Amino acid sequence: MKRFIKYTFLALIIVATLGLSSCAKQGQQRQRRQKFQVVSVDNLSGSISEGWRITLTIANNTASNLRITNASAFVRHNGRRIGRITLNDEILIPRRRCSQVVVPLRVTLANPIAALGVFNKVRKGDFSGVTVDYNVSVAALTSHRIFEQEGVSLEKLAQQFNFGLKK
Repeated sequence: MKRFIKYTFLALIIVATLGLSSCAKQGQQRQRRQKFQVVSVDNLSGSISEGWRITLTIANNTASNLRITNASAFVRHNGRRIGRITLNDEILIPRRRCSQVVVPLRVTLANPIAALGVFNKVRKGDFSGVTVDYNVSVAALTSHRIFEQEGVSLEKLAQQFNFGLKK
């Protein structure tokens, strides 16, 4: 009889544990958040001569502060270079929180008239033919990584880093 009670008790503990762990895993899958996400573009100020300052709301769900030490991008439309965007200063993105970050940029245009046309096209939501070549240097704790890609569709890039962009 003792053996029956002992095994029944053990079986109940195993069933309860398996039931709780599977529910917890399902809940984690539903609540899984992006590790890094641009939530919204909140403000844009500046000029070509002074540089631009973009205020972004960024969610950093990683365990460490991220520092973007260097970044640049070439914007192309149908293969032609429209302009270059470079980071003016280092950016600090606090860990495990959603915060506003000011991104100082310098924009150099190859052809201002063509760039204005592309800007208006993108502003209306038409990303066709616009690609970006970029490199970004990111430091976290003691590690340093460089991310770079060429010929990335602007639409794909926006979807990759931003799921809630305000228009």
